[in-house]
Amino acid sequence: MGLLGSDLVRFLQKNYKVDGIARENYDTFRGKYYDVVINANGNSKRFWANEHPFEDFEKSTFSVYQSLFDFSFGIYVFISSPDVYEDFLSPDSTKENRIIDPQKLSPYGFHKYLGELIVRRCKSSYLILRSAAILGTGLKKGPIFDILCGNKPFVGLDSQIQLVTTEEIANVVQYLLGRLSKNEIYNVGGRGTFLLKNMAKYIGSIVPPDSGVEKQIYEMNVEKLGGIYPLKTSEEYLQEFFVSSGKLLSLKP
Repeated sequence: MGLLGSDLVRFLQKNYKVDGIARENYDTFRGKYYDVVINANGNSKRFWANEHPFEDFEKSTFSVYQSLFDFSFGIYVFISSPDVYEDFLSPDSTKENRIIDPQKLSPYGFHKYLGELIVRRCKSSYLILRSAAILGTGLKKGPIFDILCGNKPFVGLDSQIQLVTTEEIANVVQYLLGRLSKNEIYNVGGRGTFLLKNMAKYIGSIVPPDSGVEKQIYEMNVEKLGGIYPLKTSEEYLQEFFVSSGKLLSLKP
């Protein structure tokens, strides 16, 4: 079970009876009914997916179809990605009601979008959450992880990244279920972005310099969710991650 799935089980089981289903125990639970199924499965490695599109299709799209028929449930929650947008650089181009052109998506984004379409077509009760970059206790990849480990990140230090914690995703899921929300799509992430080079003030040292790596900007429009739920900033979610994981070494004013 991956980063998000493991943490969702840990946080949600405080208020719900939860079965954590992974590849190893999938057949044990196959055929069961659940009030809610949360699909946090699928490949999360963008670079790998774009280099191995067929394998990514199996992990990120076929597995969605399979789960819809292997379980019965009241509502299906699918964790998707901002990569379903052709242009994920600004809030103006990433509203949930934006019409998406599949021809302009990367293999990774296309497969996530196909997963969304499958969910919307096959079941009448669903929630689709397009999640920003995720921070959690089992973090093992990504630019934040690389910098904490003293490695050079694979993206430029001028990159601006929208962040959210696994705990906040769990809180959002509970909130939306409590509102009896269904058949909706929500962008889930912090308000605004975090500038990667600003990691220096948290780790107490200079961030390893980048050379020749691309600058990335991810910023989804979160007005829809933010209008009903008190979202924090991306930097506040980063700070919460540091505190909860014990990784906060220093914080300069």
